[in-house]
Amino acid sequence: MDEKELRALMKDLGLNEYEVRAYLTLIKRGALTAGELAALSKVPQPRVYDVIRTLMSKGFVTTSGGRPKKVIPVEPARVLDAMKARYEKRIALVRDELEKLYTPVEETGTVLVVKSKITLEDYIRKAIRNAQLNISIAAPAGFIKKFEDELMEKQKTEVHIFAYGKGEIPKVGRIVKIREVGDPLIVIQDRELGIYAPYDALTTSGSSLYGYALIIKDPNLLFMLDRYFYHVLWPTGKTVHQEERKLEFPKEYLRIRELVEDIKSFNLVGYKVEIFGKFVKTRREAHITGRIAGFFESEGKVISNITVEAQNGERYVVGGWNSSLEDIEAERIILKGR
Repeated sequence: MDEKELRALMKDLGLNEYEVRAYLTLIKRGALTAGELAALSKVPQPRVYDVIRTLMSKGFVTTSGGRPKKVIPVEPARVLDAMKARYEKRIALVRDELEKLYTPVEETGTVLVVKSKITLEDYIRKAIRNAQLNISIAAPAGFIKKFEDELMEKQKTEVHIFAYGKGEIPKVGRIVKIREVGDPLIVIQDRELGIYAPYDALTTSGSSLYGYALIIKDPNLLFMLDRYFYHVLWPTGKTVHQEERKLEFPKEYLRIRELVEDIKSFNLVGYKVEIFGKFVKTRREAHITGRIAGFFESEGKVISNITVEAQNGERYVVGGWNSSLEDIEAERIILKGR
């Protein structure tokens, strides 16, 4: 380790620049008068007595009783062992007091508040890694580049990117859109996790967010976040990259609007589908297999559904997340081919 690294570590232990200079000079040269210490350590003469006093209070030096008085360095091992004991005692005391105040939070179905950029980025990376069917991200273009490697690995996941700003955007999604004007940071992983932060949250230069970010696991709030992403943000962006959609059977869908898009593009009426979800009126589990008999898409894609003719001949209108007008709310749809 060079001396520059040693000085940095000593500062991490609570010493300032002048204290580091003085103590290193003393352990190299031995006992010194205040004047000698100031000259050799380059601590300004008017400051040297304050530095000696603070080093004494921290246990790093002592002074002789003769004349002239000399400043004597305490053996480093003794200093650091005493410092370690003091810190451990304080940490134990703080830990015990914080444990008394701590109320455990059950994450399922809750909203957690995050104020650290590092924590926010950890949640985003975890959401990308855990995404099985869909990951949707709206964020400043430069911020999205931080997750380029993780997103490149999601080849079998439907990735939608909405970037704020200008310039080159990594082609890390099936569809990448851009808009110069910013809006909130949003991440949606399947139907499992949502992340929201105000647009200004990332503007600070330090490790703390300006304000907060929300980690959302409540299904109703997740649905609202999904609607905001696809019905408010998504139509306002300019498409800068779009991969050609290819069909490989079986293909699984989380959002029915994507299935309707494929039905139109590939003329899939008559193809087999398997539906997992709930009956809208009774909320009982629904599991049907049949063929696509038709589809509907309203202007603006606010409402999308398909009609499925089941194997028993009955027809069901199947909608997406939080359906209220259809017969079945689909949670997963598997397209099985002809």
